Amino acid sequence: MIWNDRDLKSLSLTDFRSRLAVVMQDYAHFPASLRENVGWGCLPKLADDAAIEAALQQVGMMSLLDSSDQGLETPLSKQFENGIDLSGGQWQRIAISRALLRLSEAELVIFDEPTAAIDPKNEHDIYEILRGITKERMSVVISHRLGLAKIADRVVVMERGRIIVEEGSHEELMLQGGLYHTMFVRQMSYYQ
Repeated sequence: MIWNDRDLKSLSLTDFRSRLAVVMQDYAHFPASLRENVGWGCLPKLADDAAIEAALQQVGMMSLLDSSDQGLETPLSKQFENGIDLSGGQWQRIAISRALLRLSEAELVIFDEPTAAIDPKNEHDIYEILRGITKERMSVVISHRLGLAKIADRVVVMERGRIIVEEGSHEELMLQGGLYHTMFVRQMSYYQ
């Protein structure tokens, strides 16, 4: 496989990983501080308050920071004295903020179901964040929520995880009237 004119076999695993920013559907959350939960996304930035706060700002989590007198040192677990619990959607935003710290180095951004734990009210905000993140770099977004596919340059429809059934822009696939169209219309009907 070739990536930016380089055979991937020629890259060390460390070099390969340094070129990625990933948010998985089953994102990690640690019984640790807010700083650590975001900063572990890019260890050289762990002590960079401005970078961590910028990432939190981008995902709409500054209210968490502002509401705690412990700031970035707020423990994110009830295991700690004065620790707080976060909702699934808040943890997903933390996972996205962790990836944001890596963007200056990342050549490829991968999001696996980035809005899986986000309520519909906040889903649009996350779509806008993703639109900004993916604008200037190669990105792969895996999602069953097809509204997210509308912002993609290219949509690949797979079946059973292996077969490329259709590919094209959202508009092209809607005009084709195939599987993507059927799934999109079916999902859209729940919102009408």
